[in-house]
Amino acid sequence: MSEISKKIELSYINFILSHNKRPNSVNDLISNELEDDKTEILEEFKDVNKIETQIWKGGIMTAFQHSANDPNYEEYSVREKLLSFFYNYAEVLKKDEVFYEYSANIHSIFELSILNERSSVLKNVFLNNTNSIIKSGIETGEVADRFFISDYYGDIIWYQALLIIRYCLSDESNEKENTDEIIEKSVNLIMDLFEPNFTDSAFLLAKFLFQK
Repeated sequence: MSEISKKIELSYINFILSHNKRPNSVNDLISNELEDDKTEILEEFKDVNKIETQIWKGGIMTAFQHSANDPNYEEYSVREKLLSFFYNYAEVLKKDEVFYEYSANIHSIFELSILNERSSVLKNVFLNNTNSIIKSGIETGEVADRFFISDYYGDIIWYQALLIIRYCLSDESNEKENTDEIIEKSVNLIMDLFEPNFTDSAFLLAKFLFQK
């Protein structure tokens, strides 16, 4: 990320913290210290709403990157990789909690389309990362390869992520310890759904007998 991007994102976050509303234009974000970069900023950021999406996108990518930077990451099970991501993402949310809490909510009916567009972008970013985890899990046998259903594993994790985000931002427990618990329970539920079970074994047996 360029220095200009970092500065404008920080300015966007500070604007919401100071004014408790979204900026109407990029010009609202250009403070005295950014005046020298005004031309470059206006060329790069033509749509002020996309800055907010960029902040969310960066948070997701940061959490995945922090997880992948662990020296033992490649040896992690699918469960451990998902736990690592969500724990790291909770830290991202906590760092700028007031911004994310405001940003996650609709404050005007006119903001609905903005949030819907952002959700679509973030889901694609999320799926690009989780699908590789799911694929590796299918290859190792940790995740059941189920006809048609496997295509929606990423969506299941995405909706769990939305639940965790909402919970984390409203969690008032000490150091958000309840968020850690909801992450663990959510990932356990995901893996209970994804791991091979009795039904999968019965299907494979029936398939084998039918083919023979």
